[in-house]
Amino acid sequence: MSLEVHHVYPGVALVITGDRAVLLGAPADAFKATKSFCNQTQKPFPRVLVAPERMLVGATPQFNPEFFLYDFLFVYGAAFKPELAQERLMLVADETQIKSTLRALEMTLTGPSRAELASYRDAGGHPLLTSTTVNDLATVSEQMAIKKEGRARRVDEMVDPRAFDREGSISLWDGALKIWRQGPCGFRVRAGDYQADIDVSVDPPVAPFAKLGPPKQPHLPETFGIMPLGTRSGFDLTGPTTGFLLWVNGRALMYDGPPGARYLLEHQGISGDDIEGVVLSHCHEDHMAAFVELILAGQRPKVYTSEPIYRSALVKLSNYFGKSEAEVAGFLDYRRVTPGEPVPLLGATLDFFYTVHAIPTLGLSVSMRQKGETRRIQISGDTMHHEGLGKMQQDGVISADVFSRMKNLVPLTKIDNALFFNDVGEAIIHGHPKDWQDNPNRVLYYHCADSEHTRSFGRELAVGGTDYIQFAAARFHPATSARLLKALSFLGIEDPHWLASLLHVGSTRTVEAGTRLAEAGEPDQGRRFSVIVSGAANVFAPDSEEPLFLLRPGEFFGTIELVDETGKYTASIVAETPMELFDIDAQVFHDYLRVAGVDDVLRDAFRERGTVDSVRLFRQLDVSLKNTLAQQAKSERRKPQSVILEQGKAIDAFYLVMEGKVALTRNGALIAEVSAKDEDNFFGEICSLDAGRPQPLAARALTAVRLLRVEGEALRQLVKKNMGIRFALSVALRRR
Repeated sequence: MSLEVHHVYPGVALVITGDRAVLLGAPADAFKATKSFCNQTQKPFPRVLVAPERMLVGATPQFNPEFFLYDFLFVYGAAFKPELAQERLMLVADETQIKSTLRALEMTLTGPSRAELASYRDAGGHPLLTSTTVNDLATVSEQMAIKKEGRARRVDEMVDPRAFDREGSISLWDGALKIWRQGPCGFRVRAGDYQADIDVSVDPPVAPFAKLGPPKQPHLPETFGIMPLGTRSGFDLTGPTTGFLLWVNGRALMYDGPPGARYLLEHQGISGDDIEGVVLSHCHEDHMAAFVELILAGQRPKVYTSEPIYRSALVKLSNYFGKSEAEVAGFLDYRRVTPGEPVPLLGATLDFFYTVHAIPTLGLSVSMRQKGETRRIQISGDTMHHEGLGKMQQDGVISADVFSRMKNLVPLTKIDNALFFNDVGEAIIHGHPKDWQDNPNRVLYYHCADSEHTRSFGRELAVGGTDYIQFAAARFHPATSARLLKALSFLGIEDPHWLASLLHVGSTRTVEAGTRLAEAGEPDQGRRFSVIVSGAANVFAPDSEEPLFLLRPGEFFGTIELVDETGKYTASIVAETPMELFDIDAQVFHDYLRVAGVDDVLRDAFRERGTVDSVRLFRQLDVSLKNTLAQQAKSERRKPQSVILEQGKAIDAFYLVMEGKVALTRNGALIAEVSAKDEDNFFGEICSLDAGRPQPLAARALTAVRLLRVEGEALRQLVKKNMGIRFALSVALRRR
């Protein structure tokens, strides 16, 4: 019996024995990567998915079987082929993981039940949905659900959940394949005489399977416009799935988001700090995949959606986070919207509407008025084609009003200065290109393949990475001052005059993608402090072809960053995208630092900056936050057997193990050993908002150790600003 192991995507291993396949790990984009690999190599596609112990690494969910299930049901045909009626997609996980995973799948297949919709109440106990809304949403979901004997099929009639035994092992196919878990991300597999140890750990950030081409010019925040991040469906292997970035007076609203949305943004040179909020249209994974990383990328994101969609999202996030829905809600800044009630935001007006889809889904129309002229951008959301709408009205599933509203989603008369983005995904739950072929307005198709068939209807296809501008920003870009403030926030200067002065002495330049902005070992010839206004640059260690990290808008280099004491660059810097830079003469910059009296802040920041850079927990922080942490951090060395923390003693500090090993004990019993190589290589004041609480654990050096001590207040401020750090610390606290 043969055994093959193929690492087709980060966090994934495809195990093949004979003509059967198992997938270990299933992050969101693993479906496209696995499908592409199996198509190209003619390998069997997996119908068994195995969950790793750790469900979330960084901001990447490690087990999301949703599209594997859709493929099993609708492509393989288990939903409608009589000969496949008894087959199930097998899911292997811990008992607790199975329960939450099935619940999450239920939300994506049928959405909230009629009873759940009717149960939603505000703080005063009043219903959040009218009886008409409950009936409209529930009736459509019930009609469109996969049926069995005239009723909606349950999730457990589509999947076969299997639990690992107490030893963390399971046998498949009458013992032909045996799998053992080995730690959070490890497995051992055996088929006959063949055996393999497999590691599916990932090192964030993970690039999405489908990417966008490099931009031809810098993407700058606009007054009013839209940029598709992705325009494909979850089954289309040729590009990122659906997501849009809406610009409103220099701020961005993200409508949905494909897997790896942060990567896509950064590699288009767009700052995540520009995102004012997220509109979640519905909870199918090809629209919600970016949600976890957006939550964990920084501050609590504002989430604009309706109550049924929000509740469904909490169910899915609870599964990934391993926390209750109430706990997960603490990571979000939820802004409830009600279709039919306009939302004023940043000088624009947002109008939401429910579509006709398998689960509750929102479309969005945004309008802005400037200098006496109104312009509009509308996204249809996932919705059914006109022929299907007509049949649903005839069958009494939707009312005449809903039918008329959806069929006339784009007006039949020409509207100047309006853009309409319409779903034409062509499955039973999506639109069709023929629906809008004769409409006089500018209609752009999305959620579809760029194929001869789609183009044959004579409409424009939305292109990922393209800016569609309604109102352009002023020539001197307002983002420049904001980027400069962000770059130097760690200095704590509050005098507004210094900003005006630096803007006066600075100058703007643009560079093309691929431009070498600095060379490791060479002097900083320009002697300038360069702030990135738009675009992104890769930083490379000397003699390395793999980038260390990405510099994003609002970050900087030169003079005090990536330059040593002799004025030479410590790394090479290459523009990843076209860029706009704001340069300040180094001498002028240092004069301002001296006048402002912050030279000591700068010295403190760079004393421990190298150590902070090496900490996995802090890897995704921007330069300014790293500098802020470095000001508060201090390296300490301890001898073997020395006491670092005493249980019950109040101490307001947080420790990271940089070298050696530390034992954590509670009441004399060993809880954990923490070493520099561990992912959770920290202990002490973890995620507490109360200064100096009595320590629940004791810590003792097992070997000679080097520690990085961060004061408790610095950690608390970081936890408030960054949800990713907050979540990582809360997970470690729960384990201990």
